Formats: sequence, C-alpha cells, structure tokens
Amino acid sequence: MMVAEMNDPARPSLGTLLSRSLSVVASNGIVLYGVAVFGWNRAGVVLLFVLEGVIVFLLDLVRSRVSRDRKAFQANLFMEGVFIIFFGFFALLVFGPYESLEAMIGDGFRVLFRLAVEVRFAVFAILFFRLVQLGQDLVAAGIFGGPARRPLLPQGVGWMLLLFFAVMLAPLIARKGPNPTGGLIALVVLKTLGELLAVWADRLFTSSRARARG
Repeated sequence: MMVAEMNDPARPSLGTLLSRSLSVVASNGIVLYGVAVFGWNRAGVVLLFVLEGVIVFLLDLVRSRVSRDRKAFQANLFMEGVFIIFFGFFALLVFGPYESLEAMIGDGFRVLFRLAVEVRFAVFAILFFRLVQLGQDLVAAGIFGGPARRPLLPQGVGWMLLLFFAVMLAPLIARKGPNPTGGLIALVVLKTLGELLAVWADRLFTSSRARARG
C-alpha cells in the first residue's frame, strides 16, 4: 500500500518536486541577494511580493483557459483577483514609499515605477520559474496530447495566504528589530520555507499517513 501511494501518478514526481524546490530557492535567493547586497528596502520587497502575486494570478488565468474543468477555477480566480487588487494596493499604500494616497496619486506612481525597475531582475527570474512550473503542470494535465496524470489546479489561493502573512510581517520585523536589513532577510527566509512546505506538503502528508497505516 505504501509503495502504491508513493508511486501514485496523480502526484508530482520526485524530480518535479526537486525542480520546483530549486525554483523556489533560486527566485527567493535573488531577493535575498538584492536585500543584502543592493540594499533593497521594505517598500521594494513588498512591491516585489505584490508583483509575484500578479504573476501567479495571470498564470492561473492561463490554467483556467486550457483546463478541462473551467468552473473549478472561477471561485478561486475571483478570490485571487480581489486579493491582488485590494490587498496589494493596501500593502503598497501602507508599507510602500508614500505617506498617503494623495501623495501616491500626486507623484503619478513614479517612485513605484522606479522601485519596479530596481527589482526588475528578480521579477523576470520569478516569471521564468513560474513559467517552468506552468509548463510542467500543462504536460502533467495532458494539454499537449500526452496522458493526463494530474488535473490543472490553481496555484494562487495558498500562495495568496502566504503573501498576506509575509507582507503583514514585513513592517513588524523591519521596524521592531535593531537591524532592518536582517529583518527583511528573515522575512524572505520565512517566505521561502512556506513555499517549500507548500511544494512538499502532499508528499509529506501522504507518507505520514502511509506509515501510520503500515
């Protein structure tokens, strides 16, 4: 029974999990490098988190368009869209470089654009790794004509919860501690661990249940 569950074709293979883990470590490693070497501040890191949320949402739109069960995506996509629009705007307003909404509008969002240019390499890296994961999911779902081993599932809901806690912790860690840079590094490390847990959760929990039954 345990061997059968571990070899379940509906679950990502070990190679897929390892490649996704490498993507998580690499993309977050770029953020760590930017904080430690280039001095990215709290506003830049929060903006980067919000932009990553936008990328996740857009790629879930692609998944919904090619999925054989589009209805399963509708509620999740609605939640993702609302979260990104409202919470992302709130996060940028409260934790970003502006003191008020009037200042943000009066500036024409120019500071945000400059921050986006500053972190652009990290954005492109995140987009690349997310596209690789999308390709893996499309292949596993049989979109390109192969056997359908797994259904397409939205990636944004769990990640949005992670983004919520990561963004909410950002000002607490950065302001309360004596080392704001160290606080941001700790934040990115926590986010990395959360993403890795999400990647491996199914295999870890399935293995635990199999041992309990054995």
